[in-house]
Amino acid sequence: MATFSEVKAILDGLVAERDLVRMRNKHGGAAFSWDNAESLRNAVAKIDLVTPPYPLIDPQHVNNGQADQTYLVRLLSGEIEEENLPRMPLDGPYATSTQIQTIKDWINEGALDDPTPEPEKCARHP
Repeated sequence: MATFSEVKAILDGLVAERDLVRMRNKHGGAAFSWDNAESLRNAVAKIDLVTPPYPLIDPQHVNNGQADQTYLVRLLSGEIEEENLPRMPLDGPYATSTQIQTIKDWINEGALDDPTPEPEKCARHP
C-alpha cells in the first residue's frame, strides 16, 4: 500500500532544487500544494492568466484504477501534447517509472492520509 508520506517524499525530491515560493506563485499559490494529503487531493495548477486552473487529482479518478487520467500522473509521465503542457517538473529531474507507480498506487488506493499510529498500550503495574 502506497502512503502519502511516500508520495510527498517523491514530489519534494523532484522540486528540491527549485525556488518553491516562485513555483507555487506561478502555478496557483496556496492551492498548489502537497503539504498534506488533503492539500494534494485539492491541489490545482494554473498554466497562465487565461486558462482556468485544473485539479492535479480530479476526484472522479480516485480509488477506481484511473490514476493514469489525473493531471498529476500525466504531467509527471510526459508532456500532454494536445493541451500543450510540458512534462513536469519543467526541465527535470523527472520522476522514475517506480516513483510514478507509487503515486498511481496511492491515488488508485483512495489518495488517503497516512494511517494514524495506534497509541502504545501501557502495562499496568500493581
